[in-house]
Amino acid sequence: MQANNIFKKEEFTKKTVILAAALSLALMGSAFAVDNGQSQKGPGPNFDQKKASIIKKLDERVKKTKEAQNCVQAAKTMDDLKVCRENRMEHLKEIENIK
Repeated sequence: MQANNIFKKEEFTKKTVILAAALSLALMGSAFAVDNGQSQKGPGPNFDQKKASIIKKLDERVKKTKEAQNCVQAAKTMDDLKVCRENRMEHLKEIENIK
């Protein structure tokens, strides 16, 4: 009698695991299929705005990097280098706060 009970319990466990796996796969597939309209795969108003924003930020970073490079090149003393580093660190903190 106990042997039958063990097999039923094992069969129940297998069915539970299979059901849980199938349910997980179904939910995972539907989660990836959800599109709230924010992701576009090509040109459009959201794409163009995002692209322009990224380019603007990159241009600003390039500008600040060039300023830092010029500062270091013009430095004559260790104190001058320290000022360059402080300015660069301040800019990096600003970037982090923007994100």
